[in-house]
Amino acid sequence: MPTLTQRLADIKLLMQYGVPPDDLAKTVVLAEKYATDRVGLNIFHAFYSYLPEGLEDAITVLRLLDRRQGAFLICATATQADYLYLATTEQAEFLGSLAEGIWEEEVLAFFNLENREAFLKKYADLASFPVYVPAHLHRDLCPFCHVADGEIHTLGCPVEICPWCGGQLTSCPCRFTLLGKSDLRSEGQLEELLTLLNTKGRLPFSAEEHRPAYPITPLDLEPPTT
Repeated sequence: MPTLTQRLADIKLLMQYGVPPDDLAKTVVLAEKYATDRVGLNIFHAFYSYLPEGLEDAITVLRLLDRRQGAFLICATATQADYLYLATTEQAEFLGSLAEGIWEEEVLAFFNLENREAFLKKYADLASFPVYVPAHLHRDLCPFCHVADGEIHTLGCPVEICPWCGGQLTSCPCRFTLLGKSDLRSEGQLEELLTLLNTKGRLPFSAEEHRPAYPITPLDLEPPTT
């Protein structure tokens, strides 16, 4: 996975080819506002890698429509139209235009929407939804996997607490002891661990108890280099 600095540099390069010259300066400034936010940068990268209308275009604002389990439903308003993205710290998936709504039943169900018509009704007034703020600045979100207060972490998140010893799940030896392994490499082993965790009862993220113990500065959000 590229660092935040590398991702932003890639976006700026893509902008050189996809953004109208008169809009380039302010478009770069907007992207730089999300320089410490992998979710936002993933949206910019997806947009400028594949311009939805196939024409020169530029994002002018990102609006947060919904969020759940570390996934963000975001509308990118551009000069051509409003576009929907489902974004995480890993990637951003283009869902189509806001005017068309969401067709994928799995995405609709994930955000508790009965059908496409329910989506169109709920998000008819786009201006009423807040501008998206970098996820790590929200005090009720995990600074790493971005689940909300009371939600279960994404497996592998370094903030998750071990339900057996109370230590940091990614650092304590419990997972190796319980599985009788010296390391975990295969999908099967991770699934076995997940089964054990679910049986024991995974500890949800607590914004009050867990977040202060973990760094959230921009440099801390960069993945380690080797």
